Amino acid sequence: MDRPAPVGWVPERFPADQPFTVAHYLTAMGRMAGLSSSGADRAVDAWTERLGLGRFRRVRLPELSKGTAQKVGLAQALLRPPGLLVLDEPWEGLDAAARELVPALIDEVRAGGGAVLVSDHRGEIARLADARRWTLADGVVTGETPTGEEAYAVVEVAVPAARVDDAVARLRAEGHQILGVRPGWPPVPAPAVPGDRVEPVTRVVAEPSTGGDR
Repeated sequence: MDRPAPVGWVPERFPADQPFTVAHYLTAMGRMAGLSSSGADRAVDAWTERLGLGRFRRVRLPELSKGTAQKVGLAQALLRPPGLLVLDEPWEGLDAAARELVPALIDEVRAGGGAVLVSDHRGEIARLADARRWTLADGVVTGETPTGEEAYAVVEVAVPAARVDDAVARLRAEGHQILGVRPGWPPVPAPAVPGDRVEPVTRVVAEPSTGGDR
């Protein structure tokens, strides 16, 4: 299948170590995307306003916070309506308002005839109720087309580190999707009774069962 054009891409970490202001960078990216000079100016005005970047237009990219730089990355991908929008961890570093905006932007691209591919390790994809999902686990890719009738939630479960493998296997056997395993926080408190052994705790992040592996 031919790749749609144009393609917009938002990396997980926007490469902010560049000697440009926000406005200069976005205008140049608009021209590279094929917009006319006036078209690029209009697109930059619209997206800096929508993403709350207006007061940063004259700020150089290396001086931006991570979250603000991520908004610039999102803006550059949307200056020209993409036929394919690729989002790598698009919610990473964004503030609450911007995170809520991402699903709306995805819907707009799709409504305009574009396709959207999202990579997500945080469980935020649950915001996209009608998205088709593929999961890569243990070298196996599984796919599912949600019916849109069932909502999902992400649950964190703290288990002793020595029992992580058993917990993961049991959750998968029950049809849950394992989104990640990480060391627990805060640290485990000292034993209440001298001589008691407290095992390290690890958090297993999982979604509720959907009736089969996802």
